Amino acid sequence: MEKLRRFFKEVKTEAKKTHWPNWHELVGSTTVVVFILITMGVYFFILDLFFSGFMRTLLGMLGIR
Repeated sequence: MEKLRRFFKEVKTEAKKTHWPNWHELVGSTTVVVFILITMGVYFFILDLFFSGFMRTLLGMLGIR
């Protein structure tokens, strides 16, 4: 039980050392993450359309479809 108590005390001490972002930093970071997620989503959507069309054409030419 003493080890558990000491563990949580150390966790509390380390949490106080942590730099927590202010509102401006939080909004800025969140905006960057959302922008990257949307950009990557669109990128992979277009890539998927290209490759699925390519595979559909290739399989059609081979008569597998």
